[in-house]
This record gives sequence, structure tokens and C-alpha cells, in this order.
Amino acid sequence: MLRDRVDMHATRENPSIPAWRSDEQGSPEPHELEPAYFDHALQAWVLSRHRDILAALRDERAVPASVKSGEAIAPANEDLRIRMRAQTLEALSPALLRQWRQALQPELDRLLQNLHAGEPMDVLATYARPACLALAAIVTGISQKQAKTLCEHARHVSVHAANPYDDSLRASSEASQAKLHEGPFHAECEALRDSTFVAISQTIPCMLGNAWYALLRHPEQWRLLHEKPELTEQAVEELLRYAGLTRLIAREAAEDLDINGSVIRKGQRMILRIIAGNHDPQRFADADSVDVMRPAAGHLALGAGAHSCVGASLIRMSLVTITAPFLRKFSSASLGRPVHWQGGAIFQSPQSLWIEFSL
Repeated sequence: MLRDRVDMHATRENPSIPAWRSDEQGSPEPHELEPAYFDHALQAWVLSRHRDILAALRDERAVPASVKSGEAIAPANEDLRIRMRAQTLEALSPALLRQWRQALQPELDRLLQNLHAGEPMDVLATYARPACLALAAIVTGISQKQAKTLCEHARHVSVHAANPYDDSLRASSEASQAKLHEGPFHAECEALRDSTFVAISQTIPCMLGNAWYALLRHPEQWRLLHEKPELTEQAVEELLRYAGLTRLIAREAAEDLDINGSVIRKGQRMILRIIAGNHDPQRFADADSVDVMRPAAGHLALGAGAHSCVGASLIRMSLVTITAPFLRKFSSASLGRPVHWQGGAIFQSPQSLWIEFSL
């Protein structure tokens, strides 16, 4: 049964852009959760409940699509996609992840020496971004000098990915993508070259900023992780749920679909409000609080099904490896300056994150 809405724009500054204020990082507004409905301004179905989003993600007939109405994505060669996915998963073996983690550790030790208690420090500028740039060089097989040269190109690509509705960002993004594609990457797996360089050097610092900001808002959870560092991996899953970077993604029905009673016709798009689903109280008790003891299963931050994030293991390793050292070093922390946010409809993160640590 088609359930359409024409008045669901109260929390969207621009009705044609799928950006709900309640889905912004740090928003005090409760997430709006309701059965799937068709939004005429977006020309798409909107899914916000966890069970609806999960059903769409797990249905292989719901294929990746553009979040922008009228913008088509070239049909994927399914055989090639499956082969590339298998190659990437093989390349991200546990042994290689351990090797990259060990290679990064000396740089983390060096950067950690620059973090001091008792004075506000921008941990994104002094710790997260340089650590991620070093890791991006290690994974993609380039030198640290080459990584620094390519970093600005990666930033242009990331900024446009965060806000694809700003057409002024498109030209610089496309030019930078071309430069990166020609870059000196030596990783054997094609998927671990330019796109992975952008993901590690740009996206993961944004994810870290969101996760650390969430911990600052729940200081008792920071203290618990300081006392029990063995909980860090589980905590990362909870932080991905609570403060995951991706606000929404899009899918298109390759065939008629029934998503928990909502019939979505072939060719119709779906906007999946990932962050809203991750705060669904029907799926997560006390969903608007961080609880690092929460069982890890169930969050949607890295997708699900055949189109789930192929780099999930690399993301998890990065977040744990970079976060753990200062949780061990500092017993508590507080926000040193107000946070100003960057990004757009797809994801948001702090421009800077000033933290005052305590030993």
C-alpha cells in the first residue's frame, strides 16, 4: 500500500534535500521514526525504522542509487562487482590487517607524545589526521611524502561526497578524482588504491571525530574504557551505532519490493536514514545514550547484505588502533572548545575537536 506524505518538511530547510535536523550529529531533537512513506519533494521513499532499513539493505533487488532525484548511476556489471568484492575481501586478510596495524604503531607512539594533559588540543589536527594519512600511505603502497602531496586532492573528493547537493564542489572533486586515479599507488588490489586512499585519509578522521565527540558527551564511558581497554573493540561498534558518519544512503528497486507492508515499485528510489535507524528504540534500548557494554550486533553504520561496506574490517581496525592509545593514556577528557560541524546531507563531522585531557 502506498503511503505518501506531502507535508513532511518541517525539519528540512530545503524539502528537495534529504537532510533532517534530528539526524545531525549532536542534535538534541529526537529522531523521527515512522513507517516508510513516499516523499514527493524527494521523489523517493523514506525509510527510518531499523527493521525497514535492514530489510532494504538485505534485499539484493534494492541496488545502490544516487541520493539526488533524476541523477542516474550507471548499471553495475554484477559479475565484475562480485569479483572485485571477493578480491577486496581477500586483500583485507587478518594477517595483512595485523601487518598494517604494526606498521602504524611507531607513528601513533610519536603522535601520542604531542598530546598533553591540562591544555586544550585539537586532536583531529595533531593526532587523527596525521595518523590516518600515515595509514593511507601504508595500505596503498606509497611514501609518506607522496601521501602529503595527494592529501588535498583526497579532501576535495571527500567534501563533495559529504554534500553532493552543492554543485560548486563537483568540478574540483572530478579533477581531483582524475589526479588520484593516476596516482602512484602500488597496492596489488585495485580497490586498495585511490578510493581507499580517500577513505582512510579523509573519511576515517571524520568517523573518529564523531566517535570521540560522543565519548566526550558520555564521560563515564571514557573512564570505563580507560580502566578496561579490552572493551575498546566492542566500544567502537557502539560508537559506530551512536555516532556513525553516514546519515543516509539511497537504493533503487530493481523489481517490485515489499518492505514490511510498503510496496515499492520497480524504478522507485529509497532514502535510507541510517543514523535514524541506529537510534530506533524498538531495536536498541536507551538508544540515545552511549553504552560500550551494549552487545555489538545490529547497527547499520557499515551496511548489511550483498552491498555492505567491503572495507568494514579495515575501518574497524583503524578506529580501534587509533583510538585505544589515548584512552589508555588519559583517564578522562572534556571538550575544550565548542564544536563547529562540516559536511552536508550525507555525512557530518567536527571541523576540529579540542579536547582537554586528564591523566
